[in-house]
Amino acid sequence: MTCTEALTLLDAYMDGELGVERSLEVERHVETCPSCAPALASRRSLGAALRNKIEYHTAPLALQRAVRNELSRAETSGPGAAAIRHAPPAWTRMAASLILVAGLSSALTYYGTQNGRDAVPDEVFASYVRGVQSGDRLVDVVSTDRHTVKPWLDAKLDFAAPVKDLSSDGFPLFGGRVDYIDDHTAAALVYHSGKHVITLFIWPSDGHASPIAMSARRGDTLARWSDGTMAYWAISDIAAPELMEFSKRFQAADAMPDAPPAKP
Repeated sequence: MTCTEALTLLDAYMDGELGVERSLEVERHVETCPSCAPALASRRSLGAALRNKIEYHTAPLALQRAVRNELSRAETSGPGAAAIRHAPPAWTRMAASLILVAGLSSALTYYGTQNGRDAVPDEVFASYVRGVQSGDRLVDVVSTDRHTVKPWLDAKLDFAAPVKDLSSDGFPLFGGRVDYIDDHTAAALVYHSGKHVITLFIWPSDGHASPIAMSARRGDTLARWSDGTMAYWAISDIAAPELMEFSKRFQAADAMPDAPPAKP
């Protein structure tokens, strides 16, 4: 893939409009291209700025009724109705343009100061989806033994990620990989819950502990918490109560020590 082709696909890639194979082609190119990587980072920063700084307002009821009425007339206007349905009235196009310009101006005003924290759920979701959709990206080290997974991660990371055995709780370890979330490396532990995949991202926290908080992202469930030393983000397509149970079991389980005890 050339830089010209990659740059034309970056927006569609960020919006999730590309197929799996095409997305992987873009990712492989960006990973090794000194020109396209900053372009993707810039788009992600701008997206975070838009989400962080632009306020959301519900359209007034009068405007909602006007739009619905206009769509109804377009659908029943006889020949050519299909084309009209896809061409909004001039006043709606003008309004959309004004909103877009105002939003971009607001985002660019704060572009230099936004910290991108709101982008973390998107990055966690995107990495999880890439992993489950492409088998060779799900884990870098395949093992149900934490004594194999943890040393492998320790050799790749600049922090010691806790790796816990939850097989007796119904969540067997499948393996792990190194990922990159929120501008820093992260450990990604992969567990199974029946036929479902749970990916747990771990990286050093800001020193503040926080309880488990649940949220949803496009049909998947996220759980995040911090023990004051590490930040944890778990994501899966399982139901929220089951992911909450996994998170609690992980919190309660004993972590593997940094080095196995010496044999007598």
